[in-house]
Amino acid sequence: MKIAVYTIALNEAANAERWAKSAIDADYRIVADTGSTDDTVERLTAAGVTVHKISIRPWRFDDARNAAMALLPDDVDVCCTMDMDRFLDAGWRQKLEAAWTPATTALFCQTIYRSSVDDPTPLRGWPTKNFHHRWGYRFRRPVHEALVFTGEREVTSSCAEIKMFEVQDHSKPTRSSYLPLMEIAHQEDPDDAQICFWLGRDLMWANQQDRAIHLLKQYLALPTSNWGEERSEAMRYLARMLPDEKLSWLDKARIEAPHRREIWLDLAEEFHGKADWLNLFWACTNGIDKTYRTGSYLDDANSWGPRLHDLGAIASWHLEAMNRAVEWGQKALELDPGNQRLKDNLDFFVRRREEVRLQE
Repeated sequence: MKIAVYTIALNEAANAERWAKSAIDADYRIVADTGSTDDTVERLTAAGVTVHKISIRPWRFDDARNAAMALLPDDVDVCCTMDMDRFLDAGWRQKLEAAWTPATTALFCQTIYRSSVDDPTPLRGWPTKNFHHRWGYRFRRPVHEALVFTGEREVTSSCAEIKMFEVQDHSKPTRSSYLPLMEIAHQEDPDDAQICFWLGRDLMWANQQDRAIHLLKQYLALPTSNWGEERSEAMRYLARMLPDEKLSWLDKARIEAPHRREIWLDLAEEFHGKADWLNLFWACTNGIDKTYRTGSYLDDANSWGPRLHDLGAIASWHLEAMNRAVEWGQKALELDPGNQRLKDNLDFFVRRREEVRLQE
């Protein structure tokens, strides 16, 4: 089996050696450089990577990636598409050879996001289709490009033991070009639910709320919009942009994906703002009960901090459920031990519990 690891690159000097080193077990390491002005090309070449200089005008990620794929030698059996800010865990080749069968056309590995190269703590992770047969695949969409099969029958498998790590460089200006490219992608395929969702989300971030609301509602109406977690996220966004309909949209999100702690925290914040202590207690109880992260890119780390326990303790105090107020107050402080407000709250809850006992 001959394996090629390939990608596109633009000013990736900071990642070049790490990328090349992690892919050292491949038969071919090929990079299509799209116009780097730093020493990306020199670093990759020194590491033994074959570098081709290409120019894509007008710029589209799918055209660039397809050009890179076309540069792979004909004798390659399996390709690994891996962005420059990603790197493979040791032993990946042996695991791939064990998992790949003659009928396989693509294989999912486990992509894991980290905050830094040196910190092994996973932020989130999910299966990604990064390994594919040399023939029968192309990238589609000018941005958020998807690897699609063009043959008769795709046969996929997965190997979670193959790990690909990503440490995103948020200082790079790449994302500033995403919005116009997403507009093009949506025009090319208005029924693409994924792009419709991402475009609506990015328009919300760009403070273009009228269009964002329209597109997110359009996304929810598409027959291809069938992933409950993403649908619930669109509803959360609509709740933010439509304050008069906030509770209605959050309730729809809750029904769509009741297992997501993020929705229960949104509801809790809303009830706290309204001083609705009984419903706040209900929302916190349900949110705290959700102990399983979905592992998708939609997971929000803030939902796993102290806030739900903090709000739950406040609700419990107002409802004179002081044992629960102390319990959740302690948990909130455990999750954020340096927070003086949480310390003061817990001291108050403990004193109040004792006062209630003495009154009984």
